[in-house]
Amino acid sequence: MEEKAPIGTRLGRIYPSVIFRLWYDFFVVDNFFYLYFFIVGCLLGSFLNAISDRIHLKKDFLVSRSRCDFCKKALSPIDLIPVFSFLINGFRCRLCRHKISWFYPFSEILTGFVFVLIYRLFIQYGFDFKILIYLSVMLSIFTIILLSDLKFFEIPFSMVVFGSIFCILYRIFVLGNLTLENIIWEVLSIVIIFIFFASVILISKGGMGGGDLKLSMLISLFIGYQNVTQSLYLGFLIGGFFSIVMMMLRKKSLKSKIPLGPFLIIGTIFTLFYPNFLHDLVNGNFLTFVL
Repeated sequence: MEEKAPIGTRLGRIYPSVIFRLWYDFFVVDNFFYLYFFIVGCLLGSFLNAISDRIHLKKDFLVSRSRCDFCKKALSPIDLIPVFSFLINGFRCRLCRHKISWFYPFSEILTGFVFVLIYRLFIQYGFDFKILIYLSVMLSIFTIILLSDLKFFEIPFSMVVFGSIFCILYRIFVLGNLTLENIIWEVLSIVIIFIFFASVILISKGGMGGGDLKLSMLISLFIGYQNVTQSLYLGFLIGGFFSIVMMMLRKKSLKSKIPLGPFLIIGTIFTLFYPNFLHDLVNGNFLTFVL
C-alpha cells in the first residue's frame, strides 16, 4: 500500500518546478494551516473563557450576551475581536475605559496555540478527521477546565461529566477503541486513580481538591489506560518543578495555593505527542525525543 505523503507535498504536486513546489509546501500550505488553526483557536478562546466565567457565576453561556465586567454594558462584535480589541482599546473597555484583565488576551492566545497543537497532532496521526474532531472537542473542554482552575481554583464538574460522556460515546461508536476487551482495564485504571487521589486528599487534609481527582479520571477516559500513568506523572512532575521555582523566586510559599489541573493537562498534551517518553527515558533512549 502506497504511503500517503504530507498534505503540503500532495498539494504541491500540481506545480512542475520542484524548487517552487518545496517553497509552496513549506511557506504557503503548511504555514497557512498553522495560521488558520491559530486564528480559529483565538476566536474560540474568547468563547471558552466566557464559558469558564459563566459556569463559575452559574449563568447561561449559550444565550446571554457578553458584557463588560465593570459597566455591565453589552459588548458589540468589534469589542470581541481576539487580542486586537484588547490592544486597539489600550487594554481598556471601549465603553467605560476601565482596565481589562490580561486574562482575556491570554486565554485567546493560549487557545490559539492549543489549536496549533491539534493541527500538529492531526498531521502526526495521519490526517484522520475522526481524531481531529475528538481532539478539538476534548482539548476545548480541557482548556475551559484549565482556565477555570487558574482563575477560580475550581474544576467545573459539568465539564468533567460532559467530557466523560463524550469520550465514552465517541470511543465506542466512532473510534472503536473502547471495546469489551479493554473496558475492564479502563475501569480498573479509573478505580486505581480514584484510590490514589482519594488517599492523597485524605493525607494532605485538603491540600489537593476533589476536582483534581475528577479531572484525572476524565484524562484516563480521554487518553486510555495505557497512557494515563505517564500523563499524570508528568503533570505532578511539572507542577512540582513549577512550585519549587516559584518558592525560590519568593513568589509562592508552602502555604500558597497552586492549581494542579493545568499541569495535569500539560502532561496529557505532552503524552499525546510522545506516549513512550518515560519508557524511552528509562531505557536510555532519551535522544529519540531530543532528536
